[in-house]
Amino acid sequence: MLVLLPALLAACSAPSSPQLASGPEAARLSAQSVLTWQALRQGDSGRDVVTLQYLLRHRGQTLSVDGAFGAGTDTAVRNFQRASGLTVDGIVGGNTWEKLIATVRQGDSNNAVRAVQDQLRSGYGYGSVTVDGVFGAGTNTAVRDFQSKRGLSADGVVGLNTWHALVTGSSTGGTGTTASLASQILNNSRITLGTSSSTVNGNPRQNIVDTAAGRLATRGCASNANCGLTVALKRSMLQGLASMGANNSMYITSIAGGVHSTYSDHYAGLALDIGTWNGVSLASPNSAHTAARNACIAAGSDPSQTFNAYYDPPGGHSNHVHCAWN
Repeated sequence: MLVLLPALLAACSAPSSPQLASGPEAARLSAQSVLTWQALRQGDSGRDVVTLQYLLRHRGQTLSVDGAFGAGTDTAVRNFQRASGLTVDGIVGGNTWEKLIATVRQGDSNNAVRAVQDQLRSGYGYGSVTVDGVFGAGTNTAVRDFQSKRGLSADGVVGLNTWHALVTGSSTGGTGTTASLASQILNNSRITLGTSSSTVNGNPRQNIVDTAAGRLATRGCASNANCGLTVALKRSMLQGLASMGANNSMYITSIAGGVHSTYSDHYAGLALDIGTWNGVSLASPNSAHTAARNACIAAGSDPSQTFNAYYDPPGGHSNHVHCAWN
């Protein structure tokens, strides 16, 4: 879940890296995060927990890197928070993230580099990157490509904004254009986009490919005038999908394509359908239906327009979860 921490006054500006701040301004920045970060706590698991564990090791804590936020990680987080003058609650929110991260660049060799490499390789599909802790030419190329696709300065330096984009899957400040969000979704190995639909160009992957390229998405075909028309995908829906993909895997069966009713939220560019959630098929009612629906709502979908096998007023959602944004 993304937690929005209050912003600083407009007159204050964040440094490019936490290490660059000093004096009274540094004190203000250390007291309050200005970005939206992925909040982690005991019981969580996934790629961002791996990143957290590598960063804790970089900061001198002893713990296993296994992607599971268990008792050992909780103890390490609390020890780090205590040593850093932070609230000791075991919750890794914005202030803890920004104390943990370390600016790295080509030539560095440490656990913070491993965290970057693991995110690039396993979280964003940069398969040529090796998780060896050595920031070499290959890692530099991948970092610059990642930065470029997210509208960041493509300088190869992993500072505050690049760390934020890696951890949250979003551009700085939790915002981004529809094109940049679509690019993030394409690069997220947790999100599989279906390639079959009622129209050749109306399948989920093509919808996202077109959006990433700045084009409108093609609608699906039904027995109405919507067949073959195009639509702009809702930015908040793309942000929601990117957010869900930060810690979950899913298979998307429909966005603007498929055969739907005349006034479908799909044809309006507001909805997506999930066919598999964290490796569990939604072809029949099961607990994953509820988990996927709850995740959509947490990511901003309209609860009254988010349907599954158990919450299904209009009918027809027994084999997938339908999530729509306003």
